[in-house]
Amino acid sequence: MSDPLASGTGPTRKRHKSLKRRRLQLIVELMGRAEAPERVAAAVALGVGVGLSPFIGFHFILAILLAFLLRLNKLDTVLGSFAGNPWTLPPLYAMGYRLGRAVLGYPPAFVPPLQWERILHHDFWLAFRGPAFRPRLASFLVGTTLLAVAAGTFTYLLARGFLKLYHRRHPRVAARAARRRELASHPAIPFEPPVPLEPPVPLDKDPVRPDDRVH
Repeated sequence: MSDPLASGTGPTRKRHKSLKRRRLQLIVELMGRAEAPERVAAAVALGVGVGLSPFIGFHFILAILLAFLLRLNKLDTVLGSFAGNPWTLPPLYAMGYRLGRAVLGYPPAFVPPLQWERILHHDFWLAFRGPAFRPRLASFLVGTTLLAVAAGTFTYLLARGFLKLYHRRHPRVAARAARRRELASHPAIPFEPPVPLEPPVPLDKDPVRPDDRVH
């Protein structure tokens, strides 16, 4: 008789699936699942593009500012900007540097490679001094910007497809998102209490004159 714990079946496997499902629901909840999939995907893609952009040190500020200007969910944008971190930026910047050098037509002898594993250290930026400053900086900015735009576009398509699939499998979430879009497109009219009507003024009867009396 096989052990259910050893074979990966039984209560342990069910508990593992339940934890995975809860983590997925938490991620989708943080991504604003009650909003339109296109808007959520755009916010996350914007954050990814900003987080992988060459403007290192200003990613968080740029993410908040652009999300505010474009009226996107700020939390989704900030979560997407975490794609740029000490583990992803060095290899991406190295690829972007080579790409920018190729796009601008600089030969490797004129613009030598950089030690990208030292990007978070002061001595890395000393290599930008001297006559190679402009071609190195141009290669870095052009190449990393192209990669950041490509990563943001891919993230938008992937997130939009995932959220649309999630909405199809969860009709209540889709209905709540549609209701929120309808409320956003038709803002509520502020309620004004009715003005109380004044009571009608009674009409004074003409006084009866002595000549009008019936004898």
